[in-house]
Amino acid sequence: MRILLPALAVLAVTIALPRAVQAETIVKERFGCHTQEVTDRLFKLVMAGDESGFGQLLKGSLASGECRYWKPGEDVRLETRTMTYGCLALTTGQDRCYWTPLSAIEKAN
Repeated sequence: MRILLPALAVLAVTIALPRAVQAETIVKERFGCHTQEVTDRLFKLVMAGDESGFGQLLKGSLASGECRYWKPGEDVRLETRTMTYGCLALTTGQDRCYWTPLSAIEKAN
């Protein structure tokens, strides 16, 4: 038990440390949103075939600045990621990141 507790403490600190920010380039036009919930909601509307709902939510989110479009060739930094999304920000400036499908930065095989 004496060895287990310090080992768990070291593991917890290691997991909590921020990872190095990774530079990437947008390869596919995609949208991203400041909150992962809005990005998820938009993709669920697409999957459900609700083009009207998707269009309305995306238009409003783009107008409010909650979401943005990424254009191919833009240089971004990958701040954090999940299995399917990455939080991307422009490499220039201190912009907040936008949750975007990783397909925006993944090159086709």
